[in-house]
Amino acid sequence: LLSRAVGAPVRVQLTREQEHAWEPKGAAQWMQIKGGLDDQGAPLAYDFATSYPSNGAPTLALLLTGAVPATPQAFEMGDRTAVPPYAYPHQRITVNDMAPILRASWLRGVSALPNSFAHESYVDELAHAAGVDPVAYRLRHLQDERAAELVRATATKAGWLPHTVAQTQAPQGDWLPGQGFAYARYVHSKFPGFGAAWAAWVADVQVNRQTGEVHVQRVVVGQDAGLMVNPLGVQQQVHGNVLQTTSRALKERVALDPATGLVESREWGSYPILNFREVPVVDVLLMPRPGEPALGVGESASVPGTAAIANAIFDATGVRLRQPPFTPEVVLAALDAAEGIAAPSPTPMDVTRPFAPQVADPQRRPRRWWALAGALAGAVLGLGAAALGWRAAIAPVSANLAGVFGAAIVERGRQLSAVGNCVACHTAEGGIAGAGGRALVTPFGTVYSTNLTPDAETGIGRWSFSAFQRAMRDGVSRDGHRLYPAFPYTAFGQTSDDDLTALYAWLMSQPAVPQTVPETRLAWPFNWRPLMGVWNAWALQVGPLPSVAGRDAQWQRGAYLVNGLGHCGACHTPRDALGAERSGTAYLAGAVIDGWEAPALGALNRSPIAWTEAALAQYLRQGWHPDHGTAGASMAEVVRGLAQASADDVAAMAHYLVSLQRTTTSISTTAASMVNQAAKIQPSLLGPAQRMFDSACGACHHDGSGPETQGKNLPLALNSQLHSDSPDNLIRTILDGIPDPAFAGLGHMPAFRHALSDRQVAELAGWMRLRFAPGAGRAAAWADPAPTVARLRRYSQPDRVEPR
Repeated sequence: LLSRAVGAPVRVQLTREQEHAWEPKGAAQWMQIKGGLDDQGAPLAYDFATSYPSNGAPTLALLLTGAVPATPQAFEMGDRTAVPPYAYPHQRITVNDMAPILRASWLRGVSALPNSFAHESYVDELAHAAGVDPVAYRLRHLQDERAAELVRATATKAGWLPHTVAQTQAPQGDWLPGQGFAYARYVHSKFPGFGAAWAAWVADVQVNRQTGEVHVQRVVVGQDAGLMVNPLGVQQQVHGNVLQTTSRALKERVALDPATGLVESREWGSYPILNFREVPVVDVLLMPRPGEPALGVGESASVPGTAAIANAIFDATGVRLRQPPFTPEVVLAALDAAEGIAAPSPTPMDVTRPFAPQVADPQRRPRRWWALAGALAGAVLGLGAAALGWRAAIAPVSANLAGVFGAAIVERGRQLSAVGNCVACHTAEGGIAGAGGRALVTPFGTVYSTNLTPDAETGIGRWSFSAFQRAMRDGVSRDGHRLYPAFPYTAFGQTSDDDLTALYAWLMSQPAVPQTVPETRLAWPFNWRPLMGVWNAWALQVGPLPSVAGRDAQWQRGAYLVNGLGHCGACHTPRDALGAERSGTAYLAGAVIDGWEAPALGALNRSPIAWTEAALAQYLRQGWHPDHGTAGASMAEVVRGLAQASADDVAAMAHYLVSLQRTTTSISTTAASMVNQAAKIQPSLLGPAQRMFDSACGACHHDGSGPETQGKNLPLALNSQLHSDSPDNLIRTILDGIPDPAFAGLGHMPAFRHALSDRQVAELAGWMRLRFAPGAGRAAAWADPAPTVARLRRYSQPDRVEPR
């Protein structure tokens, strides 16, 4: 149709997301069977009805182009797989060709696999009802001698144990052994003589009666596809079919999103597949047919598999499962129902967290009532002065100041700019460094960063040092209008004159970029800038903080940088209703920014391993440490800046921050003990979330015993996101991945925002919390994280960011 519209050949390439939207898990199919036995145990009647969207009906394109006439006859079809292979004296076959409204089945493809599952499960049920061995019963009613020969040969190859009742083999502890048989002829062409094959399975399984786990130990596949041109290739194909079929039968649970009614999981990475320890022994029997035509193997080897496994589970447990997949939860629920046991309600792990008192910043000036009164009085005066336009403009300079300062002071300014991460905030997404335009989202509206380059018209090229100093300390622009504290002048105001001079020198030495940035527009009354005079009277502390007695020079330098140019509190200190950083014990106690939790840096830090100065310095400059994981989100930008800063300055910041950690609790936990303790938890947390993690996450994230396949994929037991009081950071990472790490070598992580539903993300996050953060009573189970997932989805993260 596209080609006809444009008059030229057209090639259409679907994205993976589009492919999922069309057929995420195959076509759902519903089968019903009615029948019974006569007095002799023989089948009396077989009434089979199946409903599914077949691939036998014409496509829309054929109808629209007139290649097939739109008549009722165009939709008539004969589905050979709906006809059972056994001789029933009275049978009725009804095939309902449905519209493909929903595609959600563990059996990918239509007709052959589901229909054979129904036929072979039911004939097995008839055999047990008649008190006849299942293989012998099939042979009684198979009219195709070639099929009967394959059935006998496959049973002999597998060492079939004839039996008439279930549970004939002795249990092996909690494991119940069973053996199941199934047969099918797969017709994969409208011309049976040119596209058909016979296949039979014998599956040996073990079922754990305590956990519901099903382990397929051995599979014998008999295959008759005529002349085998390449027998070894056929055997390899059969091995792949067994692996795929067994994986789907045991693992591929398809769920629907209650909100949309669509298939919930569309993640390719979480495709369920057996791990190497679960792969069964596979024996292949190829029937010698040198005088027959080569019919082709196709998918025939897969067709009887699910029924054979279901019949083996029945043989082991006496429980008939009529709907795959046979996950541990499904099997255990069926076992409990057979014994009249109610399924227990899951309960979170009972763990507690010791109380750790927060330590106030020894340098911060607490806001006391007398200070509040003074601030209010100053606010009144400030409001009056602001209303009268008190802050005057500072005259512009006309000379080019780029060559005024020496190289040493410019280099020092570059390093100080790296500490303040100036360029990151003053660069729009994909824009020119320092030219402004980045959107800074605040609770009061969106503020756009200004052009910091020395362009005379749109940047700071006409700013004198006095104008720059006033903006950094007082939050007032050169022309007299007040700045919003999204520009953290509340911290920059503590910077010394010498450091401000160096920073000014570096900025003026950069290339001038003419670029006008979007105008900040906030809702009333926040858009009235004179009100910032009142806010400053309450929140602004101008000038360097005094030294603290008894602290060495490195500590004093670190405190100066952390609280000044580094403005760490801008993200890591919670704010009050007016947007000012709280003081006292709230200092560096953690905050939430754009849906990310900036963790506490002081006594409330939840890192499972205590930070050392060397570890923190490495983390700040390299973006990772083996005991603490990698930096993500906006912290990655901070790391890229600090990597360019003075090593001595970063070491001083680490020295100061580590001194704020808890001092009342001695933490002797080692990284190895944390990883080992978490690894011991997994056997008690088996279930859907564990399988989702193994499939989607386990290739990169493990307990340290596997390779580093994607960057610094450190053990999750050491990741502070799992030990936080809030699941926000873990959920944001699952949703948005790590598209832009601090450095490419740290590794990227894909986003699962469009692949997993809210329920799946919440289930995965809760399981990861219990699995990787169980130790020392430090981590309690999070409350239902599903509402948090829904809330955090509104924060958009680019699906693709080019690595830097």
